[in-house]
Amino acid sequence: MGGFRSALRSAWTWAIVLVAVSAWWGTRLQREHPEVFLGAAPLVGRDPTDGWQWRFGWGLVGAAAVGGTVILGTARSWWWRVRLRWLVPATGAAAGLFATLLALTDGTDGLLHGATDRTEYMVNLDIAPPAGQFLRHFVADIDQYSVHVRGHPPGFVLVLKALDNAGLDGAWPVVALSIIGTVALPIAVLVAVWAVAGHEWARRSAPLLIVAPYALWMVTSADAVYTAVGASGVALFAIGLRTRSWRACGWGSVSGTMLGSLLFLTYGGAMFVLVPAVPAIVAIRRRRPGAVPTLAGAVLAGAAVTALFAVGGFWWFDGANATRHQYWSGTAQFRPFAYFAVANLAASLIAIGPATFAGLLRMWKQRSAPAPIVTLVAGGALALLAAHASQYSRAEVERIWLLFFPWLVVAGSVLVSRAGGRLALAAVGSQAVAAIVLQAALVSKW
Repeated sequence: MGGFRSALRSAWTWAIVLVAVSAWWGTRLQREHPEVFLGAAPLVGRDPTDGWQWRFGWGLVGAAAVGGTVILGTARSWWWRVRLRWLVPATGAAAGLFATLLALTDGTDGLLHGATDRTEYMVNLDIAPPAGQFLRHFVADIDQYSVHVRGHPPGFVLVLKALDNAGLDGAWPVVALSIIGTVALPIAVLVAVWAVAGHEWARRSAPLLIVAPYALWMVTSADAVYTAVGASGVALFAIGLRTRSWRACGWGSVSGTMLGSLLFLTYGGAMFVLVPAVPAIVAIRRRRPGAVPTLAGAVLAGAAVTALFAVGGFWWFDGANATRHQYWSGTAQFRPFAYFAVANLAASLIAIGPATFAGLLRMWKQRSAPAPIVTLVAGGALALLAAHASQYSRAEVERIWLLFFPWLVVAGSVLVSRAGGRLALAAVGSQAVAAIVLQAALVSKW
């Protein structure tokens, strides 16, 4: 026991040192090389020279009320008293409310800035040609568009064009999409956890998914939509794995359509497939009847989505190469990997929160979670590390890696039990406090 406690203290010490060194080093780097555009190292602030600004807003009071309610629910075991069919959507609604209230700390600008900023997607609608022409010439014309469009496949611009053609123009429909994604994300994650590990672990995970610190970057960015699409694909895939009949292929096909679509919303979707891949490999090794048909359906459907875009004139690999060229000729050339190899991980630790780190440590050291839920956590961790190794993101990972964070956050479920107790209250409370304090101190770019 003494050795375990010593290892825990050592891990926490290294994590704190990692964040502290990243903050000090990044601040110095920003001062000497303003072109790195950090401002809140290791995070990115709206002000590129100083993104830290303590402030108060009534949104913080509302978020604190939501956080307090979640803590009370943990203490009184509410998560076990409600039917799962009601608990899952309620968790999504609470997560959406918590994230929205955090953003409203800065008033409506807190919601709108991520949609209306000149680097974002919406500003391209006036210059982008009709959808078909836009798709065919996207790679050739990529340097004409804003930073975010150049850094992603063309999918989200097509979504905004569809909204615009339907009469839903302006910033608020874009914000609404992000809010919907924020609500849908925990619903999908809980469905996946239930399908893989059972209702007990879904109930344990619910409060942590509401108050995770990464909520700061959800309703304020299009990545909330991508995260929800990816999580929905994993949830459908997980349902397919537990299905015994031919319907498993159907679940896999719908899942593959979602995951295939994710590839054309963000290039991070290529790494994200590791999240469902890990439980799929385990299911195949254990010869579960639904494993092979689910995987076959997903692969075929994903290939079909890729083929449709190719027929429309956009080949994914050409787009990825064009984006990589744009990235390396832009800000990335001023961002040394020696720093961001450390800072990206520090930013991730901040985004997932202290309870997640504690849960990961306990899961690793004590093997205190069943193998099924470990597969989801392992998939998320492998996907994040693959994205890190790709060097496709130097900074801004608190937003870009939103895809992976929820699958790490469920590791904190090993700290939550039906009886509540100090450990569970500390886990949920630390997540809520971390999110609220971070929002009060950081003026994020998104």
